[in-house]
Amino acid sequence: MNSTSARRKAEAVLEYALYAAILMMTISGAFLYKAIVHDPLLSAFTTYLIVAYLVFLALAFSQLNRLHRRRPKPEPRPLTYAVKSPRAILGLTPAQLAIVAFVFVTACVTFTWALSIAR
Repeated sequence: MNSTSARRKAEAVLEYALYAAILMMTISGAFLYKAIVHDPLLSAFTTYLIVAYLVFLALAFSQLNRLHRRRPKPEPRPLTYAVKSPRAILGLTPAQLAIVAFVFVTACVTFTWALSIAR
């Protein structure tokens, strides 16, 4: 087995593990926050919970950024014909903007549903 392919696989596993950890920490943070708000003894820990969550997010995103920076950039291929680039909206193509909107709406609906169950 080639060492570069093994390293690439390990980085892919780490990347997906970080994405999963971010998702799990967000879900568990929402449920834990909902439980802490109703308990007067634990409400003092709300600030610590928020700080710990933000520190975790900063560490996870810095690791993801480090992984993405080390990826080799693909060699640009010479174009044999002119390609009209799609009109960018906020720097995104219409397909990328639709994906971002779909993920945002899904996250809002999911967290609203999760918090309504936790009540």
